[in-house]
Amino acid sequence: MAHKKLKLTLSTLVILFGVNNYIDSSVESNNTKTSGKYFNWEHGKIFYKVSGEGMPVLLIHDLNVFSSESEWTKLSAELSKRHKTYTIDLLGCGRSDKPALTYTNYLYVQLITDFIKKVIKEAPLVVASGFSSTFVLKADAMDDQLMDSIYMINPPSLQSLKKNPNKYSKFIVQFFSLPVIGKTCYYLATSKTNAEYYLSEKCFFNPFQLKDSTVTAAYMAAHQDKGNGKHLYACLKANYLNVNITNIHKDSPSKKVLILGEEESDAKEIAMAYRNIYKNLSIRTIKATKKLPHLEAPEKIAGILNEDETAANNSSAPDR
Repeated sequence: MAHKKLKLTLSTLVILFGVNNYIDSSVESNNTKTSGKYFNWEHGKIFYKVSGEGMPVLLIHDLNVFSSESEWTKLSAELSKRHKTYTIDLLGCGRSDKPALTYTNYLYVQLITDFIKKVIKEAPLVVASGFSSTFVLKADAMDDQLMDSIYMINPPSLQSLKKNPNKYSKFIVQFFSLPVIGKTCYYLATSKTNAEYYLSEKCFFNPFQLKDSTVTAAYMAAHQDKGNGKHLYACLKANYLNVNITNIHKDSPSKKVLILGEEESDAKEIAMAYRNIYKNLSIRTIKATKKLPHLEAPEKIAGILNEDETAANNSSAPDR
């Protein structure tokens, strides 16, 4: 009986291994080359794109395995008309390397700091989506000359960021590190069906605006590098990236703006909580949008940034 169970287990592992390899090869064969550059960072190669001329703008996508710099395709096209616009795939995401390490908030603080200092080489206007707002704020608190201004699009609630790793966290990370079972479970969680559900139900106010190309980009981002995005996925599930931003230094001179999708859950309550921390925080709301207003209404966000820049230039111009 024990021999039969062992044989069945081995047969199942062989089948799962074959399925995983089939997914890997299908992703590789459908992986279209896109023009871009790589920043050779100490923890891996970081994919990025740059376009346009003018004051630099750095666009940082939300931190999850479905996200990549393709999140900014529409907004980047608008901003590059008058700005030198950088989009980046964070470590563990998209076309960047996805090493098997413990992902923490501070890891991304280091990445953004190094990218700005070594690639952009001047203080940019930074637009951060979702969870990425947290390490942008932390990087700003550690170096108040690093960024010119910060625009946060639908950052996470302050309460959710206080969730610490628990007794199951280490098990989650160890489970997903398993070469066959962990990878299989990761592929089930990041299937194309789940990618479409996440985007249509969580991110878009009007799901009819969701294009197949956006779903495909999310699926490909999660599956590139043979599923090694599972390491970031596990660390997110284990709460290893949470950070209590209410305790960080808040007196940096950089301008801070919060942009809300009007239909995003608890958007107003979240905005008020952030304003309690950052007293001069400006809040803008984009109607008929949800988690990703830069995909649903990119021209409106570009308009906010351009209007703010024009107002700042006018206020600093000498009187005639």
